[in-house]
Amino acid sequence: MKFQFLTSLLITAASLTQAAKIQAFPQSELDSLSYLRSYEKDDVVPLECIKRQIDNGEHVFDKDGNIVYTSFPRCLETNKPLYFLYGKDEEIKCTLKFEDEVYHMFQLYLHQDVPFTCRYALRPDSKLYLPLDINLRGTVEESHFDLDPNVNILLLNNKENELVAATAFSSSLNTTKVIIGDTVEFNFNIKWLKVDKETTDKGFLFYKVPVLNSQLKLAIYSIASLLLGIVLSTVLGYKRLNRLVKSRSVELGEFNKAE
Repeated sequence: MKFQFLTSLLITAASLTQAAKIQAFPQSELDSLSYLRSYEKDDVVPLECIKRQIDNGEHVFDKDGNIVYTSFPRCLETNKPLYFLYGKDEEIKCTLKFEDEVYHMFQLYLHQDVPFTCRYALRPDSKLYLPLDINLRGTVEESHFDLDPNVNILLLNNKENELVAATAFSSSLNTTKVIIGDTVEFNFNIKWLKVDKETTDKGFLFYKVPVLNSQLKLAIYSIASLLLGIVLSTVLGYKRLNRLVKSRSVELGEFNKAE
């Protein structure tokens, strides 16, 4: 009994020691970056995405073992990769050319073999990056894939004008059939939301979405996205079933003629 008590005491002490070392990300890194300026209105926020091997989606590493990031695919309208303007709500049209590499990468994204993970800087030129996963909706077929090109992007910033979190997802009833060589116009709906920093009972810092109407709107958007996903899945499933039925009908008709 004494041994068990002593063991429990040591484990508790070790846990408390470890807990004392925990800091809310990215507070410790910011201590050494406080001299860097924060974002200003309409500052360009570039986006980089993980470079992957097109055959299996594995990461590409540099000679030091670091994951290689590359620019977002270029928009034909500007001949530049997609970027945001800090604090500006806007709708961006970005037409992508689905050359062989881009096409095969989107196959992996849509099939959910790998995530479409990008990153942005917390502050301009800070080299402290946070992730942005772009969740695309669509279905992969043998000869093509169907893609929803309408993407909502929600960006969260704080009073210190830092970009602290972001998410992106497609949600509409429209899909586009894509084959290698096609060009597809994406519609990016960009929204910014100011969040406040709060401290929990355990001393952790986190950014809380403001109450009032903003929280209600986010809940409505989430429910609407879920319902749209269900409807879209049903529609796409019906289309696949309809094509299958027509195909079987044609085959049966040819079989009857042969008889």
